[in-house]
Amino acid sequence: MELKVRNFAKIAEADIIVDGITVIAGNNNTGKSTIGKILDVIFNTTNNISAKMNKARIDSLNDMLQKELEQILVKENFHLVGETDTKRIIIRSMASELVEGGKEIEKICRKYLEELGISLDESEERQVIPKIDGLLAEIEQISEENLSQAIYTQYFGDVFHKQINSLYQRDKEADIILSIKGKDIHLTFEKDTCTRSMRELAISNTSIYIDDPFVLDELNNVFSFLTVEESIHKKNIVEKLREKKEKAVEEKVLSELLMNKRLEDIMEVMNHVVSGKVLKRQRYMYQIDGNISTELDVSSLSTGLKAFVIIKQLLLNGVLNEKDVIVLDEPEIHLHPEWQLIYAEIIVLLQKKFNFHIIVTTHSSHFMEALELYSKKYDIEERCNYYLAYNKENEKGAYFENVTQNLSKIYKQLVDPTLLLSRLREELENKDDEL
Repeated sequence: MELKVRNFAKIAEADIIVDGITVIAGNNNTGKSTIGKILDVIFNTTNNISAKMNKARIDSLNDMLQKELEQILVKENFHLVGETDTKRIIIRSMASELVEGGKEIEKICRKYLEELGISLDESEERQVIPKIDGLLAEIEQISEENLSQAIYTQYFGDVFHKQINSLYQRDKEADIILSIKGKDIHLTFEKDTCTRSMRELAISNTSIYIDDPFVLDELNNVFSFLTVEESIHKKNIVEKLREKKEKAVEEKVLSELLMNKRLEDIMEVMNHVVSGKVLKRQRYMYQIDGNISTELDVSSLSTGLKAFVIIKQLLLNGVLNEKDVIVLDEPEIHLHPEWQLIYAEIIVLLQKKFNFHIIVTTHSSHFMEALELYSKKYDIEERCNYYLAYNKENEKGAYFENVTQNLSKIYKQLVDPTLLLSRLREELENKDDEL
């Protein structure tokens, strides 16, 4: 899999191989996080995009029906304000049936109007039903291409705060091409709007973007997404942390055996840090050693521990599938150096056991070296690619260099600040000697 990006936000040009573990290092403000976010949005938007387009049509028709029914049927004292959700649910079902199989429009309309408690004479029907038919026709006139472009615009706009095209050359088109086995998904943006979308393949895998251990706190914050504008990837991870796949008994037995076999080595490493598990009581609690007396609210866990608990919970919930994308944005930032090593080993084992596509951004030479060495230890070195993100002199925008065969370029940039401290220490020691 390869991701090509041109003139997108801070990025001038990027050609990134995503096959196994992709490590992106570099200074601040060089677009490292942008790469992971782009990939995450492409996967989560394109995954089941036909269903998303269908839902968009139902949502639109539902809104139109609510407004029109109130206007058309004023004399019936039909209104939604102050009503229970019952009428809204009926209208939603009406919209869904009209969009998905609206051939017998009159029959569908009569059925749901009756459920709403509305009776019409023949002359009223001749006014109302054609009006609803017109609303449906209006929605059906929107092409799949235009609708998919609107969905891509919405998703990318939410994640990038409607700043999609180049920050430095706003008039240039922004291009994204994701190539998988010779087939492309190609998106073009102008004025922060998707103007062209071409899909030669369907995506069945999903992506998860992890950049904040405190997302675990949201498990017990029931109203957080109703009151606070949250990013799409944060909503996505909370849903997966809460979700547990339900399967038939026979399938469940086999899948658990297979999962346990794959997880055996990973859990052995992970349990050095996080031996407990998350349980759903009245609130989500973390049980330390199987004893109910040692349960803590998940928000009370240390930041470093939360980073491990998130990964463990996602695995135990069974919501991650082979070849899914996992984006880890500076995962080492909240971890003690010893835990950085353990986290790096877990990343490598996850790739080896589940064949995940994992993108890691980092500022830490210590953490990157751990990834490099563990990939050699577990024989997946050939599935690792390393990139240095940088800004060119006299040019605006970030570029990415594949330095897999020359990691010293990354280490030099990451280690140089440490050398500055060494020099400062040496200067201070010499000054003390002179005194």
